[in-house]
Amino acid sequence: MKTIENPGSKNTAITTSANEAGYPSGGYGWYVVVILYLCYTFSFVDRSIITYLVAPIQSDLQINDTYFSLLSGLSFITFYAFLGIPVGRLADAKSRRNLLLGGVALWSAMTVLCGMASTFWELFFARMGVGVGEACLVPCAYSLIADYFPREKRSLPLMIFSGGIMLGAGVAHLCGGMVADYAQSGGPREIFLFGLVQPWQLAFVLVGLPGIFFIVTIATIREPARHEQKGKPDSALMFRYLYRHWATFSSLILGTTFGAMANMAILGWAPVWLVRRFAWSKTEIGLHLGLVIFVFGTIGLTLSGSLANRFIRAGKKLVYIKMMMAAETLVIIPLILAHVYDNPYWVLGCIGGTIFLTGIPSGLGPAALQSITPNEMRGQITAIAFLVLGLVSTTLGNTLVGLLTDYVFADPKAVRSSAVIVAIFASILGIISLRLGLRAYERTAEENRAA
Repeated sequence: MKTIENPGSKNTAITTSANEAGYPSGGYGWYVVVILYLCYTFSFVDRSIITYLVAPIQSDLQINDTYFSLLSGLSFITFYAFLGIPVGRLADAKSRRNLLLGGVALWSAMTVLCGMASTFWELFFARMGVGVGEACLVPCAYSLIADYFPREKRSLPLMIFSGGIMLGAGVAHLCGGMVADYAQSGGPREIFLFGLVQPWQLAFVLVGLPGIFFIVTIATIREPARHEQKGKPDSALMFRYLYRHWATFSSLILGTTFGAMANMAILGWAPVWLVRRFAWSKTEIGLHLGLVIFVFGTIGLTLSGSLANRFIRAGKKLVYIKMMMAAETLVIIPLILAHVYDNPYWVLGCIGGTIFLTGIPSGLGPAALQSITPNEMRGQITAIAFLVLGLVSTTLGNTLVGLLTDYVFADPKAVRSSAVIVAIFASILGIISLRLGLRAYERTAEENRAA
């Protein structure tokens, strides 16, 4: 017999059997988590490889920084963020496995098409297609994992899945740095079925083709029974539920978003920081930064997921929120230290500490969201949360760093100061947001437990 506890309550447990509740075996559940983890990794490589291909793409397509920013940001994030909501509605009503299967096939095909683009608009629309396909992943994956594991075992698998973005970022940095250096020193080559391709085009083809493997593996996943369901999917009911618990969801979503914004302020500008202050090559940056992201990010997510499971089983209250607040408070320490000593390896160590701590809210936030959201609303509410997170953390975090560097410090090397200031500011906002919603989250969790 297992004790299932609500993260927002103390000493309130429902004794039931995981098997009686209809959950699949733990081994099969972890098999699905591994597939989804690798799929998340693969998606992040596909979306972010372009950041290391700035110079060769600009040279071949004859575009400036502004046009490139449209390729790397607007073309992808707009459709990725906004299409997540209708996709989330489908994930609440239809087969999540089949929806995910279609999404992987689409974004893989569009990534390969990025490697066949020869004009700005061809690449823009191909990147748009990548965003459309990847919009299927997060709502489907979080909803699936929540139905593969009972409540008291759910934190760790959700955190492990979130860790896919760390491996993806690491692989993207490792591969991206080497490809970028090759693109600037090598020439085009003849590729079977693709003809003559530039090195940057080859990079897109190589990261898009593994999609065939993921299509096959996702086809082996069984659609699980839906648990903790109060009714049929209904968008009107979902918005009424959000309105009734607006303090809870706004606090949780903003707390997670500001944590991600701190992460993006550092990671989004770390390659530029290392180039401008230490004159490192892209290959050096990709190797070191990729390893730091993967090691520190994965350890942070795994450790915090294990601790959250342990605290929940022990009957502790508000585990997710308190751990997120602690992480967003502690991250200020490595952020300040990164600015103290102007040494590349010291900076990398501080970036590692930052990634370790900012990864905790990025994993625990979605886990907390699943715990207070009825099953028939999970896909839609997850999509809304990631819409806010994507638009704020990606656009605002990166833009504020650039604005401070250009218009306040007026010194390209001051990018380190700009990144640190924005990250600390975001962390403080995250702490305030979570603290203000602490009691509201507890009331919402109690209501779900009672239901």
